[in-house]
Amino acid sequence: MDRRHVLVCGVAALLAGWAVEPRAQGAPRARPATKERVAVKGNLKNWSSTRGVRGLERAFEYLSRTDLASLPLGRTDIEGDDVYVMMSEGETKPPEQAKFEAHRHYIDIQLVVRGQESIGVAPVSVLATVEPYDPAKDIEFFAVPREAATVELHAGDFAVFAPGDGHRPSLHLDGPHVSRKAVVKVSVAYRDRQRAAVARQAGPEGPASTD
Repeated sequence: MDRRHVLVCGVAALLAGWAVEPRAQGAPRARPATKERVAVKGNLKNWSSTRGVRGLERAFEYLSRTDLASLPLGRTDIEGDDVYVMMSEGETKPPEQAKFEAHRHYIDIQLVVRGQESIGVAPVSVLATVEPYDPAKDIEFFAVPREAATVELHAGDFAVFAPGDGHRPSLHLDGPHVSRKAVVKVSVAYRDRQRAAVARQAGPEGPASTD
């Protein structure tokens, strides 16, 4: 078992424990209708063997075949509103300047193209809302809990955040850095259609799982 797999398993185990703990702040909030694994981490070179990416193949194929260093900043459509990428560059933030956020209808694939950063991770079930859900932007903001895991991303590393995965991106990692990032937005509906299509093609035995 390699170091990366140990790290991901450790984060998953820690967050799984939090799921049964009382909320750190605020009144209880409803869980999302779809329960998802909390955060997936991997490297773009071996994305296809990373557990938890089934149904996201189109996004990862695009990332692996595109010159992300020269892709224009802003939005580029991959499959219209179902799959698109947002390119950005900016300096990482100190923890006091960043809130937790989560989405309901889109999955985030956050890939560091250049630089490095840390991302806070916590299930929304332990977070207290500070800015209500905005359906137009598909985003809700949360206060920082007493405890949260962190995921370290260097160039080529990615993290996947599904609905239910609170995340606090673009934090300093060993001091401030200018980070170039690709964030692919994949609609949950699209991901589910891709999974269903593969299951139909595979027949009764089903596909090999990468969940």
